Amino acid sequence: MSDLAARLARLGVGAPQPPAPVSLAERIARLRVRSAAIQSERPADQILARALGGTVVAPALLEVVRSFPLPLGQGATRIESAAELVEGVRLSAPKHRVGDADGLLLLDTETSGLAGGAGTTAFLVGLAAVRDETLVVRQLLMTAFGGERPLLEQTLAALSRTECLVSFNGKSFDLPLLRARTRLAALEWPEEPPHLDLLPVTRRRLREGWRDCRLRTAEQNALGFARETDLPGSEVPAAWQRWLQRGDAAALPRVFDHNRDDLRSLAGLLAVLARPTRREAPLLHAAPG
Repeated sequence: MSDLAARLARLGVGAPQPPAPVSLAERIARLRVRSAAIQSERPADQILARALGGTVVAPALLEVVRSFPLPLGQGATRIESAAELVEGVRLSAPKHRVGDADGLLLLDTETSGLAGGAGTTAFLVGLAAVRDETLVVRQLLMTAFGGERPLLEQTLAALSRTECLVSFNGKSFDLPLLRARTRLAALEWPEEPPHLDLLPVTRRRLREGWRDCRLRTAEQNALGFARETDLPGSEVPAAWQRWLQRGDAAALPRVFDHNRDDLRSLAGLLAVLARPTRREAPLLHAAPG
């Protein structure tokens, strides 16, 4: 028996026990407490909103809006018009009846990356729509956990007004995550609009000799677009967590740029699918077997 154990035994105290493992729920609770504790020390949301060129639209929720008149370039691809985006949907999913581009909504999320399951949240939701031959990108950022409910409410309102949702891997990732967070927030999930997920469409109609079918690969091969200064997706969760924990907003503008490029690339892929050339879509130009 060690000296420490002998002394504890004489005092009637058992051997020290290893600390109990900390559950995911406990880790999330501690993160919420730390976030609240530094609230008074970090820059106010109004200051962050001004730095990002956005506005505070609800407690702990910022909105940043950017407009891109059409025609619009994304890499070597030119998005000519709103009608071209509708044509891309029509040719990719004929069953989705879209009257005009006003009925389209492009969606992409950035997530906290906390170990999956109930611990993962979408801290940034990007929504892009076409209005008067302009691609309008609207991004919602929750600056603390209290902003999740208004973020979800605004996202659900946008979903309820759309005729066709467009995403890249949204059926397997973005939508299931948003549904789960909606249930946890005790909100009602709206009737889902028709959903065009461009991942299987890209795999079926565009991929030919690509190493994979990730969005970055599709951008390089189908759009001629390379992200030379992009914040890697693997670093996005840490950028948000630094804001929560230390009030460090240095990387948040790059998170917005990353998400904005995702949305512009969705529009670019719709344009390619509307009028694919042999270079962009060899599968569509292959001789019939």
